[in-house]
Amino acid sequence: MAAKKKARRTTHRSSKGTKLYAVRDAKGRIKDIQSYKRAHGADLKRKAKGETAKKKPAKAKAKAKAKAKVKVARAKVAKAKVAVRKAARKAPARAQKRVAAVRAAVKKAPRQARAAMKKAVKKLPPKAQKAVAKAEKQISKTVATMKKQAAATAKQAESMVSQAQESAEKTATTVMGQAKDLFQKASDAVESAVENVIPGQSK
Repeated sequence: MAAKKKARRTTHRSSKGTKLYAVRDAKGRIKDIQSYKRAHGADLKRKAKGETAKKKPAKAKAKAKAKAKVKVARAKVAKAKVAVRKAARKAPARAQKRVAAVRAAVKKAPRQARAAMKKAVKKLPPKAQKAVAKAEKQISKTVATMKKQAAATAKQAESMVSQAQESAEKTATTVMGQAKDLFQKASDAVESAVENVIPGQSK
């Protein structure tokens, strides 16, 4: 049996010069006339069986790529977990370092404050700088006088303590001497009384 002839299309031109498609049947008779632009666009949108068969491996490749990306993402997540664990272990040491840094900054704070004060004074107008200098001199003088007064009071306190110790020692020695005298007198009185009661017996 002879194979059936398929319908085909032939190109033509209109009176204005536009390109046309003439759709013919198996016998060659014209069934429809289409504009070339529209028909060609419809043809491009359609896909042949061979083209769909070729795209299947592309889908498999896309799936493989997606799986590979998932594996890479999982590996990254695992690395991130390990890094987080390490950071959590090192956190106390880091905290100690930060505390030490804060302490060092606190120790340096007076120096920094002085430096900041000097810079601020330099930025002031000349009259204000003179006033600040006078105030600093007065403050230093008052501090010096207070130190001297404190030293003098300390010396006075030391001398008072030494005097009190000396007087206490003197009073103690006098009291001890008086006590010894009283004991001797008492012992002598007892001996004389015994001799008076029992005559002829000596000590």
